[in-house]
Amino acid sequence: MEGGDWRTQLHPDSRRRIVNKIMETLKRHLPFSGQDGLRELKKIAVRFEDKIYTAATSQSDYLRKISLKMLTMETKSQNPMANSIQSNAPSNRKNPQDSGMEGSDWRSQLHPASRQRIVIKILETLKGHLPFSGQEGLQELKKRAVGIEEKIYTAATSQSDYIRRISLHLLTMNAKPKI
Repeated sequence: MEGGDWRTQLHPDSRRRIVNKIMETLKRHLPFSGQDGLRELKKIAVRFEDKIYTAATSQSDYLRKISLKMLTMETKSQNPMANSIQSNAPSNRKNPQDSGMEGSDWRSQLHPASRQRIVIKILETLKGHLPFSGQEGLQELKKRAVGIEEKIYTAATSQSDYIRRISLHLLTMNAKPKI
């Protein structure tokens, strides 16, 4: 019963916005040509969203699964280095004591440009959801974006936890109506 409950409370506009976000991501990462290609990407986005919507156990599970998939797609195409780090992660732990240091280890391997791209994504999302005016307002939004990323970076226990938390934060902001 609980699984059905959250679906009745999710506004169709939220699902439409999420499908559009998926479309934007797919357009950046999958080759397509013409209107036929665009229609095919739209079908993929709708099927993907619907599959996760159906399988999710709660709204946060739904948002988490979609955001993880989208951010993984973004990260893989923008940071080939991160892919090799993730695929080598188990072999990086040679000493048993290393597992306790995973928190600091993954941070040293995360390229600063990746963090900067994430700050920019947060900033773009904030710009679409919070009122601001002029350079001063923009600077305030930048500080906020940096603060959000820094807080998540500090709290995360691993690179995948960092990506999951960022994804969830961005999707949660995008699911809310714009001001």
